[in-house]
Formats: sequence, structure tokens, C-alpha cells
Amino acid sequence: MTIDSPARRSYTDGMGPDGAHVRLKLDTREPIALTDFVAEFVGLGNQFEKFVATHHPELRAEGEFFVKDVREGCIEADLVAFVGSAYTATRLPGIIDAIDKGQILTTFVRDIANRLSPYLSGKRDEKASKADLADFHKTVGAIARDPDASALLEAAVFEDGERRVTSAFKFRTPEAREAERQISAHRQDLDAKLATDHERVLLKFVRPSVETGKPGRKSGERAIIEKVHPKPLAVVYASDLAEQRVRSEMMLLDGNIFRSLFDVDVNVELNAFGKPLAYRIVHVHAVIEEGDSDDDIG
Repeated sequence: MTIDSPARRSYTDGMGPDGAHVRLKLDTREPIALTDFVAEFVGLGNQFEKFVATHHPELRAEGEFFVKDVREGCIEADLVAFVGSAYTATRLPGIIDAIDKGQILTTFVRDIANRLSPYLSGKRDEKASKADLADFHKTVGAIARDPDASALLEAAVFEDGERRVTSAFKFRTPEAREAERQISAHRQDLDAKLATDHERVLLKFVRPSVETGKPGRKSGERAIIEKVHPKPLAVVYASDLAEQRVRSEMMLLDGNIFRSLFDVDVNVELNAFGKPLAYRIVHVHAVIEEGDSDDDIG
């Protein structure tokens, strides 16, 4: 869904009657790499849209940066917001006025400051997702790679022709470099939590297959491993070999698959909060058909 035609998205339209905007000012000693320059805008833009979706679900907002001033050692760009109803494809000025776009931008700068500040001081935001961390890394990258730089983020509006700053957030090179270290460490910790391995556990399929699974992708099967999680989860296969072994055993069971136990090694895919999402079958050791004894496992 788009809020408006890109051809009509001018800087003036985005600023609106009160001139509400977020200004990013980068002061650097050395020239900024184009990739870092663009990444800075992408990271902040992503976080703005996520912020509005979380705190104002009745709205749909898209932020766009306009480069306002470029001079030696300094770049200024304004993020202006195109805000409309989440239920229509057009901008609705009445809704924007009622909500106060200036207040949304002010709160956004405070929010990003609260969430990014821990990383600047050697800590972390435990609620941050991998997507958040990717955005944070983009936001500090340009400053971290300059020997003496700073980034200033300001929310502002115009009142009687005067620009009034409503919230601000600033960080310098040493803080940005510390943030990069902390963000990288946090991402590694999340990666470690996203999956865990279990060997020789008993898996039981709980409903018919509706499609053939592919390596690394969910199939139609769901299964339960009582030792790992009390509810059925989706099944995927770590390799073609693992899938072929399961398919072969299914054919041999001839209808008894839902009364049989698979002795398997699995990788359990977890979400960022440690909740199991799916079983990835790595290896099948044996199959216990109904009536078999545990001694038959080998």
C-alpha cells in the first residue's frame, strides 16, 4: 500500500503547515562513504516506520529524507513524514492534525535515543530484535568510521516563523564505536539463542502432510517432541538426505506414521525470546512402530 504517488511527495508536502520534521546533522572530519551515508538514512527511516506502526497502529507512515545542506565537514538532512490512515491509500490531513505529527516526531526522537543510548555506553536494549540491531548498526556506522565526528538528531517545528527544537539526541565517534561493539555482541548472542540442537529425541508426527518439504523450508508436516515442547511445531529438513529418509520410512509405515515415533537428531529453531518455532530434522536413527519396545532403538 502506498500513501501517495511518489511524484507528488515534495519536501513542502512532507513538512506540512507546522513544519514538523526530524533533522539529522552529521559533522565529520573526513568525507563520508556513500554506503554509510545512505545506511544512516535507511536505519533511521526503518525505525521511524516501525515506531509509528507500534505506537499508532491506526496510522500508516513513511519517512523520507531530503538533503538540506552539504558543505565541507557537515551534512544536514530532514526526515519528513507522510502520514495517513492505515485503512486507506490516501493521506488524510484531518487525522494528521488530530494526532499532531509534530508530537509523533518528537516522541520518535526520544524513543530512538532511549533505545540506542544503552549501546553507546556499553550496555544494551534487551528488547531489541535482530532487525532493530541492524538499523542501530546503520545509524552509528558513519560516525564510528570517522576519527572525530558527531551525529545530532533533532525533532523540530516552526512557530511564528521560528524553528523550535522539541527533542534532541547526539553522539560522537567514541560512543559510536562502543555501540558497534555492543551491537555486534548482542547480535551474536541472539544468533546463539535462535537455534539449539537435541540428539536422540523422539518425534511424533501429528497430522498429514499437505505438501512436500524442501531443504531449509517448512513442509506441511507438524510434529511433537514432548521432551522439547508440549505443542506441535512445523517440520523442516536440514538436508535432502534427512528428508529422503523420513519419506522412505513413511512409505514403509503404510498408514501407521501417526502412531510411530521417530528417533531423531533435531535443530530447534527459536524466536528472539527463546520460544520454539520449528523442528529441523538433521538425522533419523530409527523408527519405533506401535507395539515396538524401547529396546529396538539402535
